[in-house]
Amino acid sequence: MQSLGDSAYTKLRKIADDRDITVQELIRAIVIPDWLKIDEAHNGGNSQSERHRKRISRAGARTPTLHMAVVPKSKKKQ
Repeated sequence: MQSLGDSAYTKLRKIADDRDITVQELIRAIVIPDWLKIDEAHNGGNSQSERHRKRISRAGARTPTLHMAVVPKSKKKQ
């Protein structure tokens, strides 16, 4: 969760209005991905988010998938 100051929100609101989208859509689709790219470039692709993605993908490759059958409940006899 992040809170924004009035001036930052006003700037984001203007940019969002110019693109005909909401501030939330702007943050999710533009701001966060751009910030991650800049952060990864600055840290040589060694940012915390990059390390987390690598760790998760390695863990997922080793974790076997558990297949479950769905059995409908039997109806009670009256």
